[in-house]
Amino acid sequence: MRIAWFSPMPPLASGIGEYSAQLLPYVAEEVEVTVVSPAPGMFRSIHTPPGIAWTRPGAWMAAPQGDEVPVYHLGNNAFHRYCYEAALRRPGVSVFHDLVLHHMLADVLVERGSNWERYERILREEYGEDGTRLAGLRRRHMATDFEKFLFPLFAHVARRSRAVVVHSEEMHDRMAQEISDVPITVIPHFAPPRPNELATMTRESARRTLRLPVGVPIVGFLGYVTLPKQPEAVIDGFAALARERPDAGLMLVGKDHTNGRLTTWTDRPELRGKVRVTGFVDLIEFYRYLLAVDVVVNLRYPTVVESSGTNARALAEGVPLVVSNVGAFAELPDDAVCKVEVDGDQGDAVGRHLVRLFADDGFRRSLVARGRAYAERHLDPSTIGHAYVETARDAGVAPSRA
Repeated sequence: MRIAWFSPMPPLASGIGEYSAQLLPYVAEEVEVTVVSPAPGMFRSIHTPPGIAWTRPGAWMAAPQGDEVPVYHLGNNAFHRYCYEAALRRPGVSVFHDLVLHHMLADVLVERGSNWERYERILREEYGEDGTRLAGLRRRHMATDFEKFLFPLFAHVARRSRAVVVHSEEMHDRMAQEISDVPITVIPHFAPPRPNELATMTRESARRTLRLPVGVPIVGFLGYVTLPKQPEAVIDGFAALARERPDAGLMLVGKDHTNGRLTTWTDRPELRGKVRVTGFVDLIEFYRYLLAVDVVVNLRYPTVVESSGTNARALAEGVPLVVSNVGAFAELPDDAVCKVEVDGDQGDAVGRHLVRLFADDGFRRSLVARGRAYAERHLDPSTIGHAYVETARDAGVAPSRA
């Protein structure tokens, strides 16, 4: 058996691409793997791990190898359209990093495209008359992004798959409500080792490299800055910490997708000089910030039932986490992370957690120890890589649904 691993790869700006780049060496220890990914452009090259071959999607689809099991990594943005289309044409193992695919489909079909007929057909086949009405509302510009969470559009892909992989029990249960004759395997997100270039980096050396002060509280928000990550609540919570610790800093590390609202939220007199907004950074720079900060705040609502690479990396590196008590995030142990209820005052809750983390050394050390233990027990990359191989092997002998 061989695996055709469908995932966008660096330098394409995809978190799932970084996930694949770091996990593939562990998969390749057991089987031969070919990465199937678009090229990033005329003057840039795909970055695959040493010894792993790469081919373009069109070339693989034109001449797939009979003993290759395709593993499709599905995410809720346009980078993953080719994985989605291939999963429908040649069913294999569908890995749902997000339960919701509606944002991606609406984006590529009707928001940046004009294929209303296909968009309506997908909605109608999955949701009947309600789907037809929703398509009509969107065509008349009367629907909002919230409906995309309510009508996630995953089932038509899952039903055609030979096997489905999800990263949490929450997603497994949601998936199982819609499909009954396709095996669903929970493979947790994994905690990769830090890049070799940063093997000896400490918090102090990371801060010197990033020109951050040593010995002051620094809070991190790591990843795309989107509205479901509740950046306003994170900023409000940080402001509460800054009132207690005027030397504190907040790092917003990721591309801004708030349509300009981020500037409004951070442009407050009491926050001036305390907040850094980096824009998109590559994996190496991401890790520098992860190693430099004292705590990471990672909220979600609404959620596409996604797991988080940021959470996994923070736990493994011993960085305390403040997360939403919802979806896959709620499955993290209560004694290993600080949790925020989404139906309360999130900014106030974040602030209280931050103040306690910087005031109570014993609590902080306990949280770090339990978080590291959880990562070692459940997020080991060798174990995760082996689980993918076993799932692909089982799917390779399953009857085709094409």
